[in-house]
Amino acid sequence: MNLEPLRAWLESLGPDIIVVALCAARLLPMTFLCPLLGGQATPTMVRLALVLSLSLFLRVEAGVVLDAPVTSAVALGGLVIRELLFGTSVGLVAALPFDAARMGGRFIDLLRGTSAEASLPLAGSRESAAGEGLYHLLVALVVSGGMWPLVISSVLRGFGVVKLGAFVPTEAATLHVVLLAGAAMATGLAVGAPIAAAVLTVDCFLGLASRAAPQVNLQEVGTPLKILGGGALLWLGTGVLCERLLAGVLSVEGALALLGEVAR
Repeated sequence: MNLEPLRAWLESLGPDIIVVALCAARLLPMTFLCPLLGGQATPTMVRLALVLSLSLFLRVEAGVVLDAPVTSAVALGGLVIRELLFGTSVGLVAALPFDAARMGGRFIDLLRGTSAEASLPLAGSRESAAGEGLYHLLVALVVSGGMWPLVISSVLRGFGVVKLGAFVPTEAATLHVVLLAGAAMATGLAVGAPIAAAVLTVDCFLGLASRAAPQVNLQEVGTPLKILGGGALLWLGTGVLCERLLAGVLSVEGALALLGEVAR
């Protein structure tokens, strides 16, 4: 049996396999970080299948190529590390609005005193109910609305802006990601600020009432009042909070475009 045609065919596929592998190296961190590409809740096999499918699409349909040929295994390893770093940066930026929703919910539950660590010590879960609720609500709104294609197209357009092997981990790119992370933390605090103000107002009122009438025990009233009042305010302000978080999702496109400009 003559294996020379098969060997020649496999050798001709070598550059295509390298391109697919580099695309997969960039996409892999994104699927672990960005919930719109799977996130940590998606099974590993599903994420790997998605990475392979998108990598083949980028090579076959989008025409993504590697400008310079790979001459050694060391050069290939360096390119893979670059793509992993850039994919991690893109995944972090794309996931920041959803992390802001989770941080805001945890901040709310921390002040209300209704976190899972305090109310469900035997459940084995260390998640915040409000944090997980806002996080999944934002994901559902983005996927069901028209913003999911916007974010995904912004992520995939990065292959045209920053070509394979062209990423340079500059100081400007690092500062850009750090500033975006700080803005996401500020958004999370802004989401929880109204409930925090309400909880602090209740504490102030109970403190003044205790000083005015020390014979009345108001400590047992404070916790239920903060839980119920904060929950009611959260329920009434969910629409406003979602609008603030969706504005962060809309800004992902510009943030990724700027990241591509400073990272090449």
